[in-house]
Amino acid sequence: MRILAIGAEPAALIFDLDSTLYSNPEFAAFQENVLVARLGRELGLTPEAAAARIEALRTERSNAGLGKTSLGRLFAELGIDIATSVRWREECIEPAEWLHRDAMLDRSLGLLSERYSLALATNNPRLVGEKSLGALGVRSRFAVLVGLDDTLRSKPAREPFQETARRLGVEASRCVSIGDRFEVDLAPALDLGMGAILVDGVEDVYSLPATFAGKLPSPRQAGQA
Repeated sequence: MRILAIGAEPAALIFDLDSTLYSNPEFAAFQENVLVARLGRELGLTPEAAAARIEALRTERSNAGLGKTSLGRLFAELGIDIATSVRWREECIEPAEWLHRDAMLDRSLGLLSERYSLALATNNPRLVGEKSLGALGVRSRFAVLVGLDDTLRSKPAREPFQETARRLGVEASRCVSIGDRFEVDLAPALDLGMGAILVDGVEDVYSLPATFAGKLPSPRQAGQA
């Protein structure tokens, strides 16, 4: 875990979903593979040829000195709009087949929710986010959920972060974004003045209550300082 920046008065925590609230490399790989295969059917390509197209786009970005971006944005470069990406994700991804209740995660989020408002901002559609949180047994911990279909812009665009802060009713400077990808989950949040914490998976999320208790003030304590 790396704390990259924290404002003086944090009031809300904005979590990424995949590879942040759960660690399941097989599920992460499945999501990309099933969507790339769907892309192939749309373009008349084999899954292997579609995967090669996506990898070529990633290589072009890397050679141009650009940071990592979302799969949805790469699809858009191939003519697949975000609304179509939303539909494909809803059709192809069933979180309950991969995720299970996580009592330790629920306990950790419960402790955090006593001091901060919690939100989810995911590049999956709202429906997939809802199903994922339900499968993990933590839906009740989140005051706000913003999915891909809420803004039709995928992270690292600013809009998902701005919309999440708006729905929370909290200024961006009092939000902290927590995710596993710097370019996608944290860089745009930092540009908006949010705090940022880089995690390697759910194991780091388990330790956040102790980390926050030791290093960060609660909103009430900050207001009294």
